[in-house]
Amino acid sequence: MTDLAVLAFGVGVMPLAAILLYAFPALVLRHREASWGILAGVVGFLGLSHAMALVLLNHSLLGDPALATLLSVSGMAVGAGVGWILLEGPYIRTESNRILAAVVAFLGLHSFSDGLVLGAAYVGGFTPSVPLDAVTVSATAVHRFVEGTIVVIPALAAAWKPRVTFLLLFASFFSVVAAFLPIWITDVYGFTPIRSVIAVSIPTFASAVEATLALLLVARAFLPLASMDRGTRWVAWTALGFIGIGLVHFLVE
Repeated sequence: MTDLAVLAFGVGVMPLAAILLYAFPALVLRHREASWGILAGVVGFLGLSHAMALVLLNHSLLGDPALATLLSVSGMAVGAGVGWILLEGPYIRTESNRILAAVVAFLGLHSFSDGLVLGAAYVGGFTPSVPLDAVTVSATAVHRFVEGTIVVIPALAAAWKPRVTFLLLFASFFSVVAAFLPIWITDVYGFTPIRSVIAVSIPTFASAVEATLALLLVARAFLPLASMDRGTRWVAWTALGFIGIGLVHFLVE
């Protein structure tokens, strides 16, 4: 059985490889429609499809419709608030830095959710249902690399130095912390109804926050930047990003 710490660290470190895009700055910045369009499609899938699907699924698993609805709506409201503060608030004045702050928050949230999924497979000490075949590992590496580019491309556009951007990518290590959370909850509460409620509530709330933050990122930042130049190629690039990351998830899950 592969140790959870090894898998969690591997998942956490993979997005750091996206710093390699700094070797091709002209290529990334010159193709604005492709770069921002693909990011819009990727974040659209991760937040609006993937994360929101988990919210809807967990809504029925909580057992109490009122609690489930309150939890989901509260999470979406928090995501909207975080997105508004980062993208429109007075605390960050430069537009490019606003987008960068929002994408770092998104990477941290999505990594946290990825860690919860990984850690849940180890609850109870049973043999985890985590496939480690070549296809799954490769798709996971691609998945996490693409998540890193969500930070690197806005950092390139904002003219941030690679050393600082590399530090921002460490937001992906929230997956390591989250991977041990399901085990810790089980150790404290055992296999009780309280544990079940907490185990479902945490990913539901986190995914709801992520979904609304993704919506604001796509609508407020990525799509406007992708469509700045005349033409409609950004639509094709957005669709490509959405379909591509969807295909990667089909191979992982």
